[in-house]
Amino acid sequence: MTAEIHDIADQRPHLMVAASNGAHVIPCALIQSVIDGKQPSTILTEPVIQRIIEEWLQKVSA
Repeated sequence: MTAEIHDIADQRPHLMVAASNGAHVIPCALIQSVIDGKQPSTILTEPVIQRIIEEWLQKVSA
């Protein structure tokens, strides 16, 4: 298995998402661009989207 590793130090703030396929560090600006419809949600992997929804549901259900 290989993974692309990118230096995102200049893209802060960012989120760390512990998905089923590993840890992902994603700039908040990228998440916001998906929310705003500027980027397709397909830019995020399915495990990342699943984890984001899971954590959101836990917060709104508490």
